[in-house]
Amino acid sequence: MSQTASNKTATAPATTKRGLARQQKILEVAETVFLAQGYEGSSVNEIVRLSGGSLGTLYRIFGNKLGLFEAVFKKKSKEIFTQFDDETFWTDDIAESLFQFGRTLQNVALSSDGLAIYRLVITENNLDQGEIQKIFYKYGPQTATTMLENYLKKQMASGRIELMDCKLAATQFLEMIKGPFILRSLFCEEVPEEEIILALNQAIKIFLKGCSVEK
Repeated sequence: MSQTASNKTATAPATTKRGLARQQKILEVAETVFLAQGYEGSSVNEIVRLSGGSLGTLYRIFGNKLGLFEAVFKKKSKEIFTQFDDETFWTDDIAESLFQFGRTLQNVALSSDGLAIYRLVITENNLDQGEIQKIFYKYGPQTATTMLENYLKKQMASGRIELMDCKLAATQFLEMIKGPFILRSLFCEEVPEEEIILALNQAIKIFLKGCSVEK
């Protein structure tokens, strides 16, 4: 039976220095295994063997395989998005902020790891797939959309832009900069970097033109 991400049975997260190191090692190995073999093809026994831990430790910390996957994805999300929590990243130069944010997300989404995650989430068929997709959305697209939405709300409150719905606008912008390339990359087409950057610059131009404040 599938166990939801919100109903994991992990009871004792690591707290000691040694325990934290062991937990980190398990997460690193699990990430490599999940990306290489997918969720269904990954074995917690193999992850334990490669990480040098124990099955009991893995289940005690993460609850089950789905809990481990969520922990891996949460860690990956934190690595990607922490830089955007810094208030100095977002400035009143909207075009520059959109470019830096968008370029980072393009690099992540179209990287080999990003495409491997996308394949895992979209194409696999297993009992936990619905929960896997929720985890992906929560720590991936939803996190990115919320960060951009919050920035757009501040810019709108300052009178610099006009939007009907900041969340929708954030989603539309993100789709413009990566949507044209995901399927092409998944089908093993090598997309030129200059085309990806052109799409980003054009999206920024279209976006800012559409939300400019009318005089």
